[in-house]
Amino acid sequence: MILFLVLPGCSADDISLPEKEAEEEYPIEEADEIEEDEPSKDIEWPLNTSKLSVDGRYLKNACGEKVLLHGVAMTPNPWFNGGHVGEWRWNNYDVQGALDYNKSVMDKLTNKDDDDWYLNMVRLHIDPYWSNNPGAEVDGEKDISEFNFDRFVNAVDEVILPLIEHAKSRGMYVILRPPGVCPERIDVDDEYHEYLKTVWDYLSKHEALKNSEHVMFELANEPIHILGTNGEWGSNTQPHFDKLKMFFQSLVDMIRNNGFENVIWIPGSGYQSHFKGYANNPIEDDNIGYAVHIYPGYWGEDNNDPVTFKSNWAENIKPIADIAPIAVTEIDWAPEGYNAWGEGGVTGEAGSWGFGANFKALADESGNVSWNLLAPENLIDRGDPNAGIAYDNNPEACANAVYKWFGEYAKEKKECE
Repeated sequence: MILFLVLPGCSADDISLPEKEAEEEYPIEEADEIEEDEPSKDIEWPLNTSKLSVDGRYLKNACGEKVLLHGVAMTPNPWFNGGHVGEWRWNNYDVQGALDYNKSVMDKLTNKDDDDWYLNMVRLHIDPYWSNNPGAEVDGEKDISEFNFDRFVNAVDEVILPLIEHAKSRGMYVILRPPGVCPERIDVDDEYHEYLKTVWDYLSKHEALKNSEHVMFELANEPIHILGTNGEWGSNTQPHFDKLKMFFQSLVDMIRNNGFENVIWIPGSGYQSHFKGYANNPIEDDNIGYAVHIYPGYWGEDNNDPVTFKSNWAENIKPIADIAPIAVTEIDWAPEGYNAWGEGGVTGEAGSWGFGANFKALADESGNVSWNLLAPENLIDRGDPNAGIAYDNNPEACANAVYKWFGEYAKEKKECE
């Protein structure tokens, strides 16, 4: 059974899901013998990362061709680079160790000749590990009290930019995420809003980022509730979307005024599960998409059920996907016992019981859905660049399915000079 929690005092639409804190992560079990179905070897890889733009509801490259991105989220933090599975691959603010590990993961997941993963995108997190004062005690990633701007600047130059350049060399677009997660409640011009202004003002002025055609911005991670224009806290009514529009529009306007022209991805509320109100009051700009998170237990229901999942998609995701491109920047699933964040979700078959196959069917039907897995551990066993497919290559877990699907998607991708 999948458990669902509802925040007290919220409307029926305001479903609360547990935070993904580092302490709640568990090791992924060792993989057994792997039987890999190899996609075609005829694909030229990696592809060129030409500048992307939004045309209606689609991402398009510089040649005017529709583009879909398929990848993984990566966090250069020793806990998320092996510590949570008991393999500390680097530690103690070791810049070279962080670069070596994360570059090796990118290599593994874009290595056509040996591995055939065919990823063309990475969602890159500027983790608070680098931007907070060292050793400071904080109340999770939402706590910005120990943010150190000078450390943030150094982290961008020493860690993030080298990884961004390596991603380009591997044919990977980058969706850059700011340090940390949103607090439970946000409002226009509050402390967290000012923090995001500081972060994005610096990043959007940075010459190396402004001039990197393969870099895009995702403005925040998992907003939950906002003070609506009606004076009430919540997440999924029009007054709350109207306020979200004000919150993120100000960031978009600042970023554009600083000269950053690439695609900007806008999160929704309810841990990035609510978007319907944006369709009535979208962000105003030419190069805007929306960043969605989806897990088997989202919206307080079991999305293994195809009817339930399709209904939830139609209410919460389809309204914005009908008018703009979307990127699902977090998703995973695995049967009980594997301790994925989406534990209890299975691949199944489209139209029948199963979260993964029904998600793919909805994404393919929409035709404008890019998506990436939550972490390298969702793809390769224990996040080890020398390992095989994660979750014992179990066909009901995301790694086995994604290995096949990303290869299929790759056959449809085209080079743009």
